[in-house]
Amino acid sequence: MIEEWENFKNGFWGRNSKLIEYLDRECLEHKEKWACAYTNNIFHIGNTSTNRVESAHSTLKAWLNTSTGGVNTLFLSWHASIGGQVIEIRKELETCRTKTFKGAYGPPYGVIRGSVSLYALELMFVEGKKTPSECDCVIGRTHGLPCSCRINSFKGAGDHFQITHLAPFWSTLDYANPHDARRFEENDANDLQIFHDLVAEVCRCGPSAVRAAKVALMSQLYPEEEGLREPRVSTKAKGWPPKRENARDPSWHEHAAARQGRRSTRRKTSTSDVTGLY
Repeated sequence: MIEEWENFKNGFWGRNSKLIEYLDRECLEHKEKWACAYTNNIFHIGNTSTNRVESAHSTLKAWLNTSTGGVNTLFLSWHASIGGQVIEIRKELETCRTKTFKGAYGPPYGVIRGSVSLYALELMFVEGKKTPSECDCVIGRTHGLPCSCRINSFKGAGDHFQITHLAPFWSTLDYANPHDARRFEENDANDLQIFHDLVAEVCRCGPSAVRAAKVALMSQLYPEEEGLREPRVSTKAKGWPPKRENARDPSWHEHAAARQGRRSTRRKTSTSDVTGLY
């Protein structure tokens, strides 16, 4: 990079002293923040510009709708904006759990499928298409993902990547509330201590709490011994009786017609009985 800058100054554009002075003062003085020779050695997960900040600013301005509102309006709009972003983040995390990335069925992606970000799988899939001569191992330093040479070695051996082969950022598919941040970041040893503290607290709460905790633990450890049975099928018919054609009551002319029919039937019966005597 230094050699290219010297060639640039000694070339055609070197005649413009103001341009050289501006680039030297504004750009080269902060070269560690934008030059790939420096940023390729930093774990930045693809954040190499201020686009995210500008996008967040634009989103907040869309919720405000005005520049003359009070502090209460600003707080409510800001709160609604953050709430909408939280919903979108949780939606994307759930998509990473349920959606299957095309091409990640077999080795080396089969084990981590559904446990890491879809974007990470896409980057690894594109990186795996490179040849060994094209691999510069930059993605391992900048994104914490396996580079092309490592992906091809796993693929050739038929091995699968584990979650530990990726940076923890890509496997964090949970959105923890600020109050739960401490417990969310605890390691296994602290989790065991928290479990012992919970057991002691449950024992102090009395027999009912102990019984409820025992049932919950038994269902998790021995799900086959819960004694679940098939529900009993009810044979009782529901709805209107099958002989009843309509749900409404008969009208007046229907009652009259039925009464008239019964009278005519009685007349015929009585006439036939009299005729049978002779």
